[in-house]
Amino acid sequence: MSTQTTLYRTLSDEAVKKKAEVWAVYLSFTLFLGHLLLIFLRNTFPEIDILQPLNSNYLSALYTPFSIILVYEVYLLILALPLSFTNSIQKQYEIISLIIIRRVFKDISMFDDFDQIAEQTEVILQLATDLGSGLLLFLMVGIYHHVSQLRKSIKMLSDEEISRFVYIKERVALMLLFIFTMLTLFSIYQFGTEVYRLLFFDESFSLDLNVIFFVEFYTVMIFSDVFIFITSFMFSQTYARLLRNAGFVSSTVILRISLSAEPELSGWIAAAALLTGIISQAIYVYFSRLKKQGE
Repeated sequence: MSTQTTLYRTLSDEAVKKKAEVWAVYLSFTLFLGHLLLIFLRNTFPEIDILQPLNSNYLSALYTPFSIILVYEVYLLILALPLSFTNSIQKQYEIISLIIIRRVFKDISMFDDFDQIAEQTEVILQLATDLGSGLLLFLMVGIYHHVSQLRKSIKMLSDEEISRFVYIKERVALMLLFIFTMLTLFSIYQFGTEVYRLLFFDESFSLDLNVIFFVEFYTVMIFSDVFIFITSFMFSQTYARLLRNAGFVSSTVILRISLSAEPELSGWIAAAALLTGIISQAIYVYFSRLKKQGE
């Protein structure tokens, strides 16, 4: 067994993933409580100028643990890649839906006065848009999973071809893990720099926390999916499989576009990406079953 394979299987071991999950939960709790404490200090001691740029709404602290969970989900996405291209795509869909739902917490924290909530029309509309598109994405992820379950009885590659394909995807996953680590560190640096400039130089906070890290990561995922798509030619030239994989790549591209779109549109653009994946998978299952019946 090669060093790369050993490394991947060590990182993807259930015990290792469980430890990572525990650490993610602990970190989420710690940062959540820390964020609440800072908001408390900001509201209790207004003379502390350094804390005044913080949002005074305690609900804004909900955004922090959700961000840690999202990063952990990206880790699981990368580990899922060698096991199944289908499952990896589903993980991408789950992450984008969580990003949209996370934005709901930010929308809620924008309310200045809950007693006059009806007067804050703009915030209500943004909240309704994010919540509606987030729930739609949640439903569509379920539909995609259901359609994908229908293909489990369809085996298009031999055991040897599957083994070779997994070998290649393991290397891609390890490269993605390296990039994931670098992007995480760079995003922390970006955030720290922005906070430092805000606190000590009174510069405006220009970083969009909704898409930090994820824009770059989904850009990398596009090239990763294209590489897997091209590699799949080595093992299968069937029309249905190639077109399905092309649909998956197109879906990832649309997901990336959704991250750069206006908040009012991003959720609906992401829904178009999921619809592309669902239809691609459904057509693949249909073609494969037709071929199986004709044999």
